[in-house]
Amino acid sequence: MAATDLRVGEYGGSTSTVDTGSTNALSRQPDVFDYSQSNQFKIYLPIFPTTEWFVVRANIPGVTLGQASQYTPFVDIAVVGDKLQYDNFNMTFMVDEQLKNYMEMYNWVKNIGFPFSGKDQFNKLPRPDNIDRGKGTKSQIRRFKQDITDHGTADASVPTSDRNLYTDIKMTVLTSKNNPIANVTIYDAFPVSLGNIEYSQQETDTDYAVCEASFAFSWFDVQSSTS
Repeated sequence: MAATDLRVGEYGGSTSTVDTGSTNALSRQPDVFDYSQSNQFKIYLPIFPTTEWFVVRANIPGVTLGQASQYTPFVDIAVVGDKLQYDNFNMTFMVDEQLKNYMEMYNWVKNIGFPFSGKDQFNKLPRPDNIDRGKGTKSQIRRFKQDITDHGTADASVPTSDRNLYTDIKMTVLTSKNNPIANVTIYDAFPVSLGNIEYSQQETDTDYAVCEASFAFSWFDVQSSTS
């Protein structure tokens, strides 16, 4: 049987050759030949203003697209999935001498996890960005349909909305000349881990303390700053 007799898509049938079309070789050449430098970025942390200035490492999270399988009597055929899975947003920051940025992060983790008193600890800290994501507003989770429930209350004795525990994080990627080239917006993020801080009197040179933090989130978007 000739290769052209195989029907594409039937039990994995293929023409065994790559389908080609009319292309312009010049249109396929890149117009940017510089490489992205890994130390050219800025981080905006709305509810962690003290930590923001000390961030020395951050990542654009990885993305995994699930897949399905089309079962056949022969080889199972992979089919595109419909749900994305995001890795956590991780960052490393230098710890200041008075541990203010570390305590800022740790206090917010306690604000979510309330280790010994839900009444006195859960969602009790004010947001440093002065944005109330629940009180008197109809919050909108961007990935889902609009939330039409009014989470706010006029009674100060009632805890505020837990939507205030979330924040949007912005990472700006810069060019070699420190010009913004792309914005990464991470929606509805919250810290899920805060790393340990290592101290040692055996170091011969000055070694500054660092700490790692990891955030879970709903989704993120990348947009060009030049468009």
